[in-house]
Amino acid sequence: MQFGLMIMTRGPGRDGAGLLAMAQAAESGGLDYLAVNDHVLVPGDIDSRYPYSDDGVWAGAAAGECLETVTATAFIAAATSRIRLLTSVMVVPHRPAALAAKMLTTVEVLSNGRLTVGCGAGWLREEFQALGLPPFAERGKVTDEYIAAFRELWTAEKPNFSGEYVRFSDVVFEPKPLQKPHPPVWIGGESPPAIRRAARLGDGWYPASHNPGFPLDTPGRYAEALKRLHEEADKQGRDPRAIHRAYFAIRPLETTSQTEDGVRRPLSGAPSEVAEDIAAFAERDVETIIFNIIAPELDQVVDRVNWLTGEVLPLILK
Repeated sequence: MQFGLMIMTRGPGRDGAGLLAMAQAAESGGLDYLAVNDHVLVPGDIDSRYPYSDDGVWAGAAAGECLETVTATAFIAAATSRIRLLTSVMVVPHRPAALAAKMLTTVEVLSNGRLTVGCGAGWLREEFQALGLPPFAERGKVTDEYIAAFRELWTAEKPNFSGEYVRFSDVVFEPKPLQKPHPPVWIGGESPPAIRRAARLGDGWYPASHNPGFPLDTPGRYAEALKRLHEEADKQGRDPRAIHRAYFAIRPLETTSQTEDGVRRPLSGAPSEVAEDIAAFAERDVETIIFNIIAPELDQVVDRVNWLTGEVLPLILK
């Protein structure tokens, strides 16, 4: 099993010192992935419902700050040498397809092939509108087409693409990514359309734990959703086992037990309890867990990373 740290590019992650401290704590602690979230701007008035909170309110709106994800990932790449880098998730329609493919390839090449591309269709209508993107209602089709364009640019000697949203021909796209045939593409999301997209296009499936509409907050619920992924992959003629099975524990990792309806919430509590939860997810075929370790101050984040790597994971890995 592999493990990673989600870095939010706000709060303690708003500047280079914060990103550097978190990245180096994760790498020195032996984590396998650093994941970086994606927003380009924060609209002042948001009516869109955030999918990952009970009340539909996005905490990032109050902060009002964000660094651009691919640029931040490049900065982290230069400050690390081993840990893999994950866009978590890059909202695919946010950037023109050819430009995004080049930005991602640049990070992949400069990091010596350490990039995994987490992809999502997005949820924030007002951000789409402010960026002048294709219609929000078409974001699923845009995402599918852009991912296909990425792969064409990453693999074809003479890239050529003619779609509804992307067209190019007679272009040179060099250098190619170091990973062959291309960087792994993990599809984020828990909804039926996201699962179908992962089954059809994904090198990996990367759902989040707490979506009230499609909760995957326990090992059993994850296992049920994984069955649906396998069914969809079978329909596509794909080997389900070829799709990497990741999991974003979106609720913050807690060092004390958090209860809901009198039951301890998974991935909270003493090191032994958290380790048991991780083992239960592993038994349900999760291959990678990305932990959300957020706190108001940078030293608190680093302390929690050290707690995870020094006290919890050794119980799993011994």
